[in-house]
Amino acid sequence: MEEVINDYLGNSKTTILSSLLYEDKTLEQLSDIMKVNKNAVKEHLNYLENHSLVSSYFVRAKTGRPKKYYKLTEKGMQIFPKQYINFSSMLLKEVENEIGTVRLNGILMKIAEDMVREVSSESISLASLTRDEKLEKIGEYVNILNRLGYYAKMEVTGDTVKIIRHNCVFYELAKNNKDMVCGSLEKSMLSDKINDDFKLMENFPDGDNKCVVEISL
Repeated sequence: MEEVINDYLGNSKTTILSSLLYEDKTLEQLSDIMKVNKNAVKEHLNYLENHSLVSSYFVRAKTGRPKKYYKLTEKGMQIFPKQYINFSSMLLKEVENEIGTVRLNGILMKIAEDMVREVSSESISLASLTRDEKLEKIGEYVNILNRLGYYAKMEVTGDTVKIIRHNCVFYELAKNNKDMVCGSLEKSMLSDKINDDFKLMENFPDGDNKCVVEISL
């Protein structure tokens, strides 16, 4: 991850962010750490401030003018590696051990319903609709997926519709928890909003480069 940050921002900006990770610093302190003149450091700080990775504030000194300090913003903090995925996986396992698979699946399905509800208050059901109306509803569902960050599209062949997702917002978590994550969340999002009659043809945890769900009209 540190190599990715360095490739993206360059060594100097990465050094500044890493230094600010431990404590807020002045321009002079950063200049000493980087062993370059203050003007060069200031250029990097201006870039980081303009991109909301760093912010500044003043501290009144006992004598002389107030000192300007630089600190990481929340966005800047998010650049650094986190253990969210490992923690989430361990949490899922522990919760499953405590309350059982059935109850855990119920919780995950509720989360999926809430996610969809956040971006769409409209219920999407295919019952008693004509073919064209079903296609329109599935198209609305694909739009919901895209608003959630799934990069989805639909393909229609006869009376079969494929929903193809090129991204998974639970990708890392799903790799080690396929049955819980894909099983519960997928089923809830699809059966609640689309149709109980669907098949999961391809999915990321199995090594595929996309998720493909097939629905019969």
